[in-house]
Amino acid sequence: MSSPLRDAIARGLEPGADLAAAIHELGDYPLRTAEDAEAVCEALERLPAEPEPDDQATRSPLHAVLGILQAIETREAYEVVAERGIPRLAAVVTEHLRSPEAATPSRREVIAFALKVLGLYRVPEAIGPIAEAARCPGVDEAYLWEVIFRTFDAQHPLRLPLCDRLRDPLPKGFAGITYLDFANTLAREGFIDDHPFDNTEGVERLVGLLRDSDPGSFSKAQSAAAALPFLDPSARQPLMALAMDHPATSVQMEGAWAAAKLGSEAGIRFLGRLCLDVNHSLQARLYLQELDRHEAVPPRAHEPNFEAMAKMVDWLGHPMEFGRAPDEIALLDTRELLWPPANDMRRLWLFRYRYASAGPDQAETEGVGMVGSITFSLFGETTPSMSPEDIYALHCCWELSVDDDPRAPEARSIAAGRALLGFPSGG
Repeated sequence: MSSPLRDAIARGLEPGADLAAAIHELGDYPLRTAEDAEAVCEALERLPAEPEPDDQATRSPLHAVLGILQAIETREAYEVVAERGIPRLAAVVTEHLRSPEAATPSRREVIAFALKVLGLYRVPEAIGPIAEAARCPGVDEAYLWEVIFRTFDAQHPLRLPLCDRLRDPLPKGFAGITYLDFANTLAREGFIDDHPFDNTEGVERLVGLLRDSDPGSFSKAQSAAAALPFLDPSARQPLMALAMDHPATSVQMEGAWAAAKLGSEAGIRFLGRLCLDVNHSLQARLYLQELDRHEAVPPRAHEPNFEAMAKMVDWLGHPMEFGRAPDEIALLDTRELLWPPANDMRRLWLFRYRYASAGPDQAETEGVGMVGSITFSLFGETTPSMSPEDIYALHCCWELSVDDDPRAPEARSIAAGRALLGFPSGG
């Protein structure tokens, strides 16, 4: 018997056909049967030539096959791919890495996707290509490196072999930063007691990151500071001074955490003070929680209004939102409501926030966010000039739709939300 996937692959492998287009026509297609897995392995063995390196990565036949490989759902399909497909995929990736076009944006994106898939299958053949790619100029800057290393979680059997394979020489570029984060996690969780950056090359790399004055590199400095507790004391002290003198509070906070982890009460006090800074309160509290020093959190940081504002600031500062704390934030309203999305009574908060203009051609941004259920801001839909009841009404409709609740109105509206909340219409 045929299947949509086998038919698509057969069509796509015909002379002059487009394998990528044939597979993409299937949409999200789960890999479940051994027969489908065999067909995907055959596609790997007979991959057509890649498109020109300046084309979109999604036009790549390899990219299309990888999309199927990462959607595997059964053990029988996994065993076929692990035995027949992954060795071939590792060879294909190695061929790409040694091509002069490996560093072009579209090609390195496909290579990085392949490395992620190799990691997902948890077989030894993944380690060699990942290590080679991490040291390949251009490919080491692929944005997927963070995802690749995250694949090697606490349950991954090749977590430590990958760490050891990358120790010497250390990777550069973004791969080097994500490897540093990976090593920090392993050290913090007790999986290794010899940090890969605890050597001359590694310490020089950390010094450079901590001395970089470019605000765009401050997150890298934070990664460097996180390595401090796991370095030899002779190298650690000057690096600790660089971290605590860094212009970014996030780096100072990481340095304080490192000092506290090594027994410094000054580091604990520093984190305690930051608990009272609404822009850094949540992270400071997480550090103290990790250090098992809950008593160092000042009582005011536990006050409901302050805690809710800290949550709103943290959400706004996420890279997927504004990427930084607002220039101004103030409480607009708070009340207890019977909240339909949660089917319970709960306290909710509305906060008015403002981002100043970043330049002469840009307008300032004002908005309202809600905390207490799903922390969120309905950008462009709610404004500080609206009544709190209208804002709660829109958030109620939005949350119900997010949860696929049958009570969600077909069209989000203030009137529908007011009715759900029992508010007078038009009040």
